[in-house]
Amino acid sequence: MPSWSSRSRRSHRGTRRAPNKSSAETQAQRLLAVISPSWWRSRRVAIGAAVAAGVVLIGGGTAFAMEQRITLDVDGEEQSVHTYGATVQEVLNSAEVELGEHDAVAPALDTELAPGDHVLVRSGREFTLELDGEPETHWVTALTVGEALDQIGLGGEALELSADHSDPVPESGLEVEATGARQVVILRDRTRTEVATTAGTVEEVLDDNGVELGEHDIVEPELDAEPVDGMVIDVLEVLSEPETEKKKIEAETEERDNDEMEKGEKEVVQEPEDGVKEVTSATVIKEGEETEHVLKEKVLEEPIDGIVEVGTKEPEFDPNVGGEADSLNWDALAQCESNGDPTAVNEAGGYYGLYQFSMATWQSAGGSGNPAEASPEEQTMRAKKLYNLVDGNWEGQWPECGSNLFN
Repeated sequence: MPSWSSRSRRSHRGTRRAPNKSSAETQAQRLLAVISPSWWRSRRVAIGAAVAAGVVLIGGGTAFAMEQRITLDVDGEEQSVHTYGATVQEVLNSAEVELGEHDAVAPALDTELAPGDHVLVRSGREFTLELDGEPETHWVTALTVGEALDQIGLGGEALELSADHSDPVPESGLEVEATGARQVVILRDRTRTEVATTAGTVEEVLDDNGVELGEHDIVEPELDAEPVDGMVIDVLEVLSEPETEKKKIEAETEERDNDEMEKGEKEVVQEPEDGVKEVTSATVIKEGEETEHVLKEKVLEEPIDGIVEVGTKEPEFDPNVGGEADSLNWDALAQCESNGDPTAVNEAGGYYGLYQFSMATWQSAGGSGNPAEASPEEQTMRAKKLYNLVDGNWEGQWPECGSNLFN
């Protein structure tokens, strides 16, 4: 009978000490998590229930312990143990198997066994998983990478691993690098698909999710881009071959104020010159409909905007118009009519400016536009012209305030 205590038993970590019953039972629960039920059924392992102790009664009533054969599986290596022991612990003692702190055994140590039963022992081993650059070490009793992932609760996760699920986890331990799944969104017109992926490129993500690209379909980001968490992959279905044509870019014209030019004057400084662009378009699917869509534009010639200078300088007016009007007190009349405010407006009566012109009297004196927007000098000059036009009949123009002209 081979001595299982001499199987190195990970001597690099020193002599193991036998755990108490509760520790072994805890490890056994972890062990059972990765052993299929059919394995137990096929091997008639006694779990959780006491069975006959294998005692033969002789006529006189004396009990004799009967030797029984138990199959012991330690880390996948089986041996038959012939023992008079009735419990799992006694079988381990007979086989000289000592349990380490992180080892697991099933059934539990105090389970009574029947001939032909199986006992399973798994050695604890360190399993380091570096997930997205963050290493974390676990004690497992798994024999393979896949079982180890199950034991640490990551068996159902989408992971890209540096090792295969079937690779063994040696007693000396194993380090495995893993990249977690990234959550990305695939947009294809009105269809939005959220997926978890470990693919290395956008193209692989689309392939993995059954997205077949047409000859002219456009994908953003580029197909060889590496997927990152939160990425949106936009697929534009292009139904026709893209066509490229040149189109005009209309130039604009900018107006600039010039305070050295009289108001109303304009001067072209720069003639506008249209530009040229190259436009590529095609028939695409948008909102479920076929529509013409501009795929890209390239400017071949930049447009040159035109520049026109517009005069803002108020024209100078000679306040003297000749005759009696030049000698009258126009300031007094303005104070009476508008409190001396050249922008005064009487909307109800339709009168404007210093002298409260009507639009008709303003125009008759040669004015244009709104009198309240003209300079005070122009308003005074137009008032004097109006006085001369009516031959000094100020009463008809300023019936209430006209007498102030003679103050």
